[in-house]
Amino acid sequence: MSIRITLIGTGVAIPQPHRVQSGVLVELGDPASTEFPLLFDCGSGVLPRLTGFTDCTVIKHVFLTHLHLDHVADVMSLIKAKWLCESYDLTIYGPSGTAAWLASVFDAYPYMKDRVRINVTELADQDRVSIGKFEIVCAETIHAMPSLGYGIADESGQVRVVYTGDTEPCESIKMLCDGADILIHECSFPDSVPDVTNHTTPRALGEMFGSVSVRRIVLTHLYPHTRGFEEEMVETVRKYCSGCDVAIGRDMETITL
Repeated sequence: MSIRITLIGTGVAIPQPHRVQSGVLVELGDPASTEFPLLFDCGSGVLPRLTGFTDCTVIKHVFLTHLHLDHVADVMSLIKAKWLCESYDLTIYGPSGTAAWLASVFDAYPYMKDRVRINVTELADQDRVSIGKFEIVCAETIHAMPSLGYGIADESGQVRVVYTGDTEPCESIKMLCDGADILIHECSFPDSVPDVTNHTTPRALGEMFGSVSVRRIVLTHLYPHTRGFEEEMVETVRKYCSGCDVAIGRDMETITL
């Protein structure tokens, strides 16, 4: 079963010319299936960039890691785009508070109510969602509000892909990604930024995941503070995660497993 991952946006709330906000497109297995593709987070700038890879009308599942604006800003834009293109069904998964948040957004745009069929499913640590022959596994993460990371397990039960959203390095993600092909982990700041909380630095990431068996780590959610430190960040993580391929994520980069 093939997995195709596209890093639509690897940036943050601070605008950067080469990075839009958070969004990861994942296409699972048979592209002819009605269950594909999946979108993980949908920050500002993600929707227009999707057009280079897929039609928004076929997106039926959106997984939100948390509700900060740089991870959800384009959600209503996606909903409206689907409606305008006569696509009316969407399931949105997210942590506690997702249903109330989406209801408040619809309150701000009342003309959109009842035009689309939105199913909201709130998830918690260790919850699982079946998508075709795959399963999405949830892991509670450490951030400033309720937040989840997600693993994608194949039909054998092996987690192949892990995407963290925003988090400090945490045991739940460490357990989830052991044996995975790829860990897409936020690394918001270089080690030169002091007292980082709710986010990750290279050394903290390396210290947490040095004993984990994961083939590749891709660093994402990169603040402007990381410019000029990218090579140093990669080398720091590599020092701890011996034998693991480590790379800085790039917008519009596609990885096929």
